[in-house]
Amino acid sequence: MSKDLETVENYAILSENEKKALTSRERPIVVVKGSENYPFPDNLTGGLHTIGVMLPYSPMHYLLFDDSSSDTLVMTSANIPGEPMLIDSNEIINLEVADYSLVHNRKILNRCDDSVVRFRNDELSFIRRSRGYTPTPVEICSNYNINDLDVLSLGPELDVTFSIATKNLVYPSQHIGNTNKFKTLEFLKTAITHLENILKINTYDIIACDLHPNFFTTKLGIDLAEKYDAELLQVQHHYAHAVSLMNDNECLEAVVIAADGVGYGDDNTSWGGEILYSDVESYKRLASLEAHKMPGGDQATKYPARMLASILSNEYEKSELEKILKENYSHLFKYGEKEVEMVLKQLDSNLNVGISTSTGRVLDSVAVALDICGERTYEGECSMKLESVASKSTNPLAIDFEIKDNKLLSSSILKTVVENYLKGVSKKDIAAGAQIAVAKGLSQLAIENASNVDTIGATGGVFYNESISSTCKDYITKNGYNFIQHKNSCSGDGSVSVGQAIVSKVKK
Repeated sequence: MSKDLETVENYAILSENEKKALTSRERPIVVVKGSENYPFPDNLTGGLHTIGVMLPYSPMHYLLFDDSSSDTLVMTSANIPGEPMLIDSNEIINLEVADYSLVHNRKILNRCDDSVVRFRNDELSFIRRSRGYTPTPVEICSNYNINDLDVLSLGPELDVTFSIATKNLVYPSQHIGNTNKFKTLEFLKTAITHLENILKINTYDIIACDLHPNFFTTKLGIDLAEKYDAELLQVQHHYAHAVSLMNDNECLEAVVIAADGVGYGDDNTSWGGEILYSDVESYKRLASLEAHKMPGGDQATKYPARMLASILSNEYEKSELEKILKENYSHLFKYGEKEVEMVLKQLDSNLNVGISTSTGRVLDSVAVALDICGERTYEGECSMKLESVASKSTNPLAIDFEIKDNKLLSSSILKTVVENYLKGVSKKDIAAGAQIAVAKGLSQLAIENASNVDTIGATGGVFYNESISSTCKDYITKNGYNFIQHKNSCSGDGSVSVGQAIVSKVKK
């Protein structure tokens, strides 16, 4: 947090739209690029080329700067990692999360994290739509045939928001967080009650949730549907993404690229690199990335070297792959060479291996292949570090993509990445080339499936990546299609509850 815009310009590169966002009444955190004069320690950005900046928005902030010798302060949320913000003064003091605590006797009724935005294609994109923007309602497109039912939609499991829909309006909540944590799930329940009181709604016709049977939000949805004697509507994850995107753009039909880390598919596998057609009232899966095994399930997301081994197993014989992994990547496996052997055996036996078409897992694997990141300690870490390395490239490596049987062959892209890395080609140029290949491949896959549709959209957490977003837009528009991206909702999972609510409102 800096005291004024002039101070931010001393260490960050700002576009005119970024300046407007920083000084707007909503006062979000804006993710921007650091300048050559960036004076802060490298560990403040965690190896990224961007930094989140904000201006004061409360009297206390201004008082801090009035009495401080510094014109910039490092701010962090007052919470235990993975849990909601602390709001009880006694709990804050007893937990000793800071050397000093400034508290008061006014009770905080409702947590609300800072909003976070980033500009892609010079248009505002919400990473987290929260303080300042919620619960301002989203209007459902007037061309949609909506019903008069009241809906509560609960989102997915990670980066959750919930939404309440009534008449032609959807009221998204503030950022709730990851509801696989007990305290966050309890926060979700209290936040629902708070918004119900504001809207004076005490019953529902439909409770909407994700398809995944093991999400805590799904289980909560089942309980609430019984409580209110309401219909339970489970909405596929990427369909909800697509509908939120389409509503942002008042679009009646579109082919949508849905690229993210994970979403439970109709076939009970993990989706995340999908080409969907939707007319809002329904959807159809048209194409996808090729499916890969996930050795160890979620372990392959935390330690993506496992995912790299899986993807490359489509391109190399086992003995050759084992040699490549042991000689170049064993340090990125938690247990070294022994784990390499174990993972390859696991792939052969199909024991404890999920199936995924996730674009996020592919980008994480590229980060491993280039020795950029070997362990995910926070959501999106490996892919974000890949983007930062790629941003330094001025001569991206040309990497061909291949489409076969309506699948983008990500294994072919990964093989090219590994071969060039082992030849000593610049890491940043390979990183940039890999992102471009994935983006162009997904775009071409969408174009090949866009018969009689003139609009192609992009949704999912992968599209926080500026290079991938701009590459998709350029490729799609040059091929004569209209390109749409999110405007008033998040590309990531914060938009899912909005999409669930709209699907419920157009349900016949």
